Amino acid sequence: MRPTDLSTTRRRLLQSLGVGAAGAGLGTTVGAADPTAAPNSMAQNSQSNSIDPIFGLASAEPNPCGGDADASCFESFPAAVRPDHEVEMHIGLPGLLLALAEQGGFSEPTTTTVNLEAADGDIVARNLHRPDATVEIETPDGTVTRTVAEIAELVTATVGFHFEPAGIHVNPGDVVLFSAETPDHAVAAYHERHGRQNRVPDSVGPIASPQIPVGGSWLYRFETEGVYDLYCPPHQVFGMVMRVVVSEGDSVPSLSVEDTGRPPGEETFLPDILGGFDPNVPSSHAALTAEPLEPSNIVENGTVSWEVVVESHREP
Repeated sequence: MRPTDLSTTRRRLLQSLGVGAAGAGLGTTVGAADPTAAPNSMAQNSQSNSIDPIFGLASAEPNPCGGDADASCFESFPAAVRPDHEVEMHIGLPGLLLALAEQGGFSEPTTTTVNLEAADGDIVARNLHRPDATVEIETPDGTVTRTVAEIAELVTATVGFHFEPAGIHVNPGDVVLFSAETPDHAVAAYHERHGRQNRVPDSVGPIASPQIPVGGSWLYRFETEGVYDLYCPPHQVFGMVMRVVVSEGDSVPSLSVEDTGRPPGEETFLPDILGGFDPNVPSSHAALTAEPLEPSNIVENGTVSWEVVVESHREP
């Protein structure tokens, strides 16, 4: 990704992520669908009667499971494509931090000390360079003043672009609903026909969704047993990956990796769009090799939250 791409990405995020009155909210609810807006929209869609084995089934209609809807929302889908599970797609970036990055961030050594403290997710203010110094940040709602220590806490609150959950165990034939809670998300498999390492079961094709509009959704039926490593094409460089384990009962299938193309990235470009701040969020490679996303752990727990993956990565 070129520097100009990163600058454009940051500006687009600033446009889509609002800064609340407190200036510290995560941008994970921006553009979330109203689950009461059109509860029967999927049932009304005459195209919603089959799920393609490669391209799944996408809908730009309001997602009845968007936002804080509970599992009863699955009943709004036609029986032939009714989901069994949901995975949400989020942007976990504080809007205030993006606004500060757009202004140029902090100078050294302040940024370095913030990053050192953020590495394990535990801020000790006295270890920061001038923790009580203040910075004025221009936001759409006006100027916000924060201390260096408060900005450091925002850095540790940053969990980045992510699937939630990041790991999920499903039965063969189960349908998973991917809900776009924030902008610019899509879903693809690590597959040789995408120029990637092959990280799906044998005979499974190059799974791919379109870019899903905010509030929209994508359905996929996982038929073949095995381990599926998926990524968000626009955000893979920021570590947005997940793992689906498909098996009966408590059996644990093995991960199959074929070096047919690019492996998951070993670095993340989050610091580039955050003005040098590094929240120590795992790269795609680090996430998929983390202990919480081991297939056995996913089968044992049923689901694994992205925050658990981040916490494991940050452990000293």
